[in-house]
Amino acid sequence: MIAKTRSRKIEMVHYQYSGNKHDVIAGIGLVNLLWHDLTSVESIPIDYRIYDKDSDGKTKNTHFSEMLALAKKRGIMPEAVVMDAWYSSLDNLKSIRSHGWVWVTTLRKNR
Repeated sequence: MIAKTRSRKIEMVHYQYSGNKHDVIAGIGLVNLLWHDLTSVESIPIDYRIYDKDSDGKTKNTHFSEMLALAKKRGIMPEAVVMDAWYSSLDNLKSIRSHGWVWVTTLRKNR
């Protein structure tokens, strides 16, 4: 989430939950994919998507699956896919497994 709390009316700004603020605020939704190297402790952006369901009809989970598929196509081979509990749906976990990868996450109470 890219906070836009001072904006009056900007395209793609919607009210959504911010984990940083622990509240619903105005902002632009951002879904990103990072490569994190455990030996050098560096993080490298691999892919990102603007979450704007009104313009493309895609959910955050759809963006997540598409980014993983593109990472696989690009030859990225992670030791594990680590993600927030938001992305721990059964479909997402199966998608990760279909690429031959393992996943690490916390599970939401309804999983």
